[in-house]
This record gives sequence, C-alpha cells and structure tokens, in this order.
Amino acid sequence: MTSQSTSQPGDWRRRQRSQQQDPSPRGDDSQDQGETGPDQEADAKLSRTLFSFLEPTLDRIGAYGAPMVMAGVIGLVAGIALVAFVPSMSFYGYINIGIGLFLIGLIAMISLSSVLAAFYSRTGRYGVNSTIMLLAFTGIIVVISIISFENNRRFDMTATNQFSLAQRTKDSLKKLESPVNVTAFFKENRRNDFDALVRRVRVDEALREFKAARSSKFFYSFKDPDLEPDLVRKFFGDTPTPFVNETIILEDMATGRVHIIEPTDRSNSRLEQQLATGLMVIAGQEKRTIYFLSGHGERSIDSTNSDGYSDVRQWLEADNYEVRTLRWAPDQTDVRVPDGFCDPDDITCLPEAAMVVVARPTVEFPQDHALALDLYLRGLRIDPEDESKLIPRREGGRLIFLAEPDTPTSYQRFLARWGILLTPGYIRDELRSPDGQPRTLKVRAVDLRQFPAEVIAQVPPAILKALIGITSPKGESLDDTFMPGAAALVTLDDGLRLPIPLAMTSSQSYLISDIDRTEPIKDKGDESDPIGPFSPVVYLQAFGPLGQNNPTQQPTDNQLSTMLVFGDSDFISNGSLGNPRGSGVDFFLNSTNHILGDFTLVSIRPKAFNFREFNLDRNEYNFVRYSTWLFLPGMLALMAGLVWWVRR
Repeated sequence: MTSQSTSQPGDWRRRQRSQQQDPSPRGDDSQDQGETGPDQEADAKLSRTLFSFLEPTLDRIGAYGAPMVMAGVIGLVAGIALVAFVPSMSFYGYINIGIGLFLIGLIAMISLSSVLAAFYSRTGRYGVNSTIMLLAFTGIIVVISIISFENNRRFDMTATNQFSLAQRTKDSLKKLESPVNVTAFFKENRRNDFDALVRRVRVDEALREFKAARSSKFFYSFKDPDLEPDLVRKFFGDTPTPFVNETIILEDMATGRVHIIEPTDRSNSRLEQQLATGLMVIAGQEKRTIYFLSGHGERSIDSTNSDGYSDVRQWLEADNYEVRTLRWAPDQTDVRVPDGFCDPDDITCLPEAAMVVVARPTVEFPQDHALALDLYLRGLRIDPEDESKLIPRREGGRLIFLAEPDTPTSYQRFLARWGILLTPGYIRDELRSPDGQPRTLKVRAVDLRQFPAEVIAQVPPAILKALIGITSPKGESLDDTFMPGAAALVTLDDGLRLPIPLAMTSSQSYLISDIDRTEPIKDKGDESDPIGPFSPVVYLQAFGPLGQNNPTQQPTDNQLSTMLVFGDSDFISNGSLGNPRGSGVDFFLNSTNHILGDFTLVSIRPKAFNFREFNLDRNEYNFVRYSTWLFLPGMLALMAGLVWWVRR
C-alpha cells in the first residue's frame, strides 16, 4: 500500500493524466511489450495521417516564424508603395504583395492554435475589441469627411476678406440658369517662370472660389494652347497660339455665347470683376449700353433711310448691347454722359455709358458739350454734392468717332486735343478704288501679326491681342472695307498715348483737297497733292489729352481713355449694309466688341492684401522660439510620465 501510494503523483490532475496514458496495471507492462511485434509496428505506420508526415517540415518552418512574418510585412509595405507611387513598377509591387501575404498566411496556418489562443485569451479579446472600435471610428470619420466634402462651408478669417467673393459676384452665380464652362489657356512650359506661375495660381484660386459658390452650374479646366490646337481653333480660329496664352474663355453651355477675358495687368488684380462681368454677359443678365450722340446733325439710329443707322442698331442689339440715343440740344448747357450714379427711384435715370459713338456731326460742337464729352473720356464726373469738384468714374471713357472730310471745326479741335488730326480733303487711292468709283476707297485692314518684331514689342500684349481681334478675327484678315470719300488721320504722340493705325492705303494714294476733283495733281512741286500712304482708321489709347502731366505711377483703369476714329461714316449706313459689299459692318462690330472687352458691369474692388508684421524684441523672440521647441513637447512628455506613474 505504501509503495503504491508513493509511486503515484500527489496532484490529482497528474494522477488522472497518467491513468489515461497507461490504463493497464504496471505488472502487465512486460507482457504487453513482449507481445508487440513487427506487424503491429507496420500497422501503426500505415495508420499515420498525411499531416503527421508534414509535421516535421512545418515545425522547422515555424521555427523561423518571426523573421518570416517580418519579411512578409516588409513585402506588403514595399508592394503597396510601388503600386501607389511607382506605376511603372506596379507589376513587381503586386508580386511583393502576394509574397508578403503568402508568408504571413503560412505562419498563421502553422501556428493556428497559437493564433486562435491569442484571440480567445483576455488580451486577444481586448485587442479584437480595440480593433473593431478603431475601424468603427475610422469609418465614422470617413463618412463625416465625405459628407463635409460634398457640403462644405468655408470661413474667411482675414481682416479684409481676401479669400471671399463679393456679394454681387455671389448674386451673379445664383442667377445662372444654364451651366457655364470656363477654359483657362495657360502654357505648361512656363511653369519655371515665377511670375507666370503666380498668375496661374491666382486664376486657379479665383475659379475654385467660383466653383465652390455654385458647383452645380460652374465648371472650369486649364488647357495648354500648344497641346489643344483644336480647342484653340474653336474659339480663336487661326490666331497664333502665342496670342492665346493666359486667356480665359467663358462659355454658356446652353446658348453657346462666349466671353473672352484678357489680363488687365501683370497681377491680374481685377479677375473677380472680369469673371462676374463675363457671367452677366453670357447669361444676358445685364447689357452694356452704347449711346449714339444726337443733337448736332449726327446720323440717327432710328432712321431707316439709306443714310440712317437702324441696321447698325440691330446688329449691336444682336450682340447683346443696349443701344440708346444721347440727345443734347444745341442750346442745352447742363449735359453729361450718363454715369449710372443717380437716385434708384428716378425712372428717368439713364444706365451707365459703356461707350459713346459720334457719327458724322454736321453742326458745331458747343463748348459745354465738348467739356462734358472731354470729362467722360478722362474718366471724371461732376460731384453731385459739390458741383465744383470732379470725382473719378468707374472706368475711363470709350469713344468711336465717325468723321468726314467736312467735319465741323469744333469737332476737329476736340479730336486734336486728344492727339488725332483730321486732315482736309479725301483720299484717292489709284490702286485700291472700285472701277467707276474713284472717290470710294477700298480700305484694307492692317494685319498686325505682320508688323516687325521691334514694333510689336512696343505694344502691350493685351492691346495687341485686342487689335488683332479687330482686324483679324479668329486669325482671318477682314475683307476690304469700302469707304466713300474717306478722310486721312494723323496722330500725335507725346509719350502719354499709344496710336496704332488699323488700316493703310497704298503708296499710290493722294490726299485731294477739292471734293469735286477726282484726279490727283502730280509733279507740280508745292501744288501737288500729298502722296500716301495714309491711315483712314486709327486706334488710340491715351492718358488724358495733350498737355497732361506725366503720371507718377501706373495709371488706373478710370485714367485710361480709348478712342477709335474712322475717316468715313457711310460704310455702315443702311445703304451700304443693304447692298453688302466688303467687311464694313464686321470692322465696326469688331471694334465695338474689343473696345468694350474689359468694360465692367459691376464694381468689385480688388482685395487689399495687408502685410501685418509681427515685431518682437530679442527676449520675446527667444521666448516664442524656445516655448514652441521645448514647452509643448515637454508638456506631452510630462503627461506621458504621469500616465505611466498612475498605471504602474
């Protein structure tokens, strides 16, 4: 009894395990072993499972589990990095991902019992619970991010609202009924040009603001004119791509109406105002008003006679302009060009003048009338609160003058004040006159693209592109324009104006002073008629009239005046348009469109970018520097130490 009790383990679990392993009495061991033979050993080998054969190999592989798992993780990370960041090596990335998954999965299968035990243990359950909570939290964040991305709100915290659209701009966007597509032409090969890059970024930021304000109706994209020749040809025809750079096109997708925006200055500071204006133009929300001056024997836009301008009015209205008559009676002294500043309740208030047209006056110009037109061109108006003071208008004046050889002297003095001389007589061109009509001039528009490079370099790019749009719309030069009895124009330049002839006669042209004579006088010394070439069409941009003081800084928009003078008024009369010949109406309409191309319907002041300097002395600077370097990291370290002390 004693030996038997001492031979068994004292712990009941060990005794039970030993009984299960050896249920027979110890005295029978020798008998059982003696009965074991070769047949039983063979049966035992045949009864082994397939896993028992692989078990030694799997155990040997499992001995290297840690480095294999590490290799699998590295393979996964490397493969994902290749697929995400190196598309050309994505095939090898997928191979790395497959190898990583295989290694991790193999070790997980070999150590399946350990993996399951880890999950079923208390620590494992906590880990699974934490993982589920982390995934749920991540999912909530993703859903919130998606919702906020689709329904975002932005707050401009700057003092001057530098990154906010004006309320008038927002109203224009809200009134959009059809989608608007904006195409910004910028060349990719100029990304190394810092100034060009800054202008592109500014355009991108402005278009992004418009998109955020009306994402369902406003769409935009950037295109390289060199890489998108078909798109350039759609809007500009055969115009060379160098003249398309940094140009913005607004297109109404429903009506197909297009508005072109050119930069007003190097920084494109008035881009928001131009975009808001363009939206109004293509959507037809507001119209620019063109006034034809009346009261001095000018051509009438209401007359349907052959010398009337009713057809011109229809053409202008078809281009979305509002055409009105500005009637100044000869004895009226209190006259002014409408500026839009008047009582909103005044039903007689006239809309602001975008441009004034003076078409063949036949009566002398009163002094008060000349002064009112002069103030308009100078971008000034009389202060309604103090009539002795002059205040700026929103824009400089824009004028088209249709002259004749017999234009009254007072008008000639007015034009001369601005640097354009109307010479007496008419132009007789022996090479460019229709058969049987020696007094009619076949005017050929100047192709500014063929000017010498040194001449083109002197013209600002924005003006050059506008003028090319007049004489060569979409890259195709205008046909000849027929002008009966056209006068010659001479320009004066004092350094404050930019005169450019838009049409030139041939070298076989003469200036004949006698309207009844058709044959020029040649080879008679001083009695000979002056020989050409002459210019019957002149474009002029000026900083005030002759004698104006030189500006001390870059002139603003309301200080620049734009004029276009034609030496004839018959080429767009009803009689000429009723018997279409040449490109007279195209010449006039192109001039109107491009002179008004940067006219603004709304007044949106450029954002003020204030520089606020943070002035610190040495002690304050050191405090800010060391507090950001040491204080915040030190606080985090202190909090971490406190947590460790509490949990230890």
